[in-house]
Amino acid sequence: MKIIYLDIDGVLNNAEYYKNKSLHSHHKENSHFDPRNVTVLNRIISSTDAKVVLSSAWRLVRSLEEINELFKEVNLNVEIISITESLHYKDTFELAPRGLEILKWIRDYHKTLKGGLENYVIIDDEDDILDIQEKHFFQIDDKVGLTEANADDIIEFLNSYKIPKTELP
Repeated sequence: MKIIYLDIDGVLNNAEYYKNKSLHSHHKENSHFDPRNVTVLNRIISSTDAKVVLSSAWRLVRSLEEINELFKEVNLNVEIISITESLHYKDTFELAPRGLEILKWIRDYHKTLKGGLENYVIIDDEDDILDIQEKHFFQIDDKVGLTEANADDIIEFLNSYKIPKTELP
C-alpha cells in the first residue's frame, strides 16, 4: 500500500489564497481549502491509489469523521485510513518532531497494511522530519500550497520507488 502523510495548512490552503479571498466571505470550515490545491491532491490520489494518514495538527481538534466529512464537502476524493499520534517529550512536554510521529505510525502499522507498506510520502510545508525520511519528504511552499509540479514529483516517486524490506522497522 502507498501512504501519504498529509499536512493541511500550507498544503491544501496557502497564504495567497487567504490574501485573495474576499473579505466578506463566510468563514465556513470548507472555506479553508484552496480548490486548486484540492484538485492537485485528487490527481495524486487518482494517479497512485495512495491512502492518507493525517499528520496535520487538524487531527488534534477534529475527529477523523469530521475531517472525512469536511474533505467530502470540498470534493477531496481521499480515503483517510488513520492519523498519527501526537508525541511529546517526557521531560519538557514539548511536541516531538512530526517525523517521529510518522516513524511511530510506520512501526505500529506497516505490517497490518494490505500488501504491506510499498512506499510513502510526507507532504508538509514544515520540515520537522527525520534524516531517514528525506527522500520521502516533499516540502510545499506555504505561499502557494500543493502545485502541479509538486504532484508530478510525488506521483513519479510513489509509482517508481518500492521500499526495501531492510528499510522498514
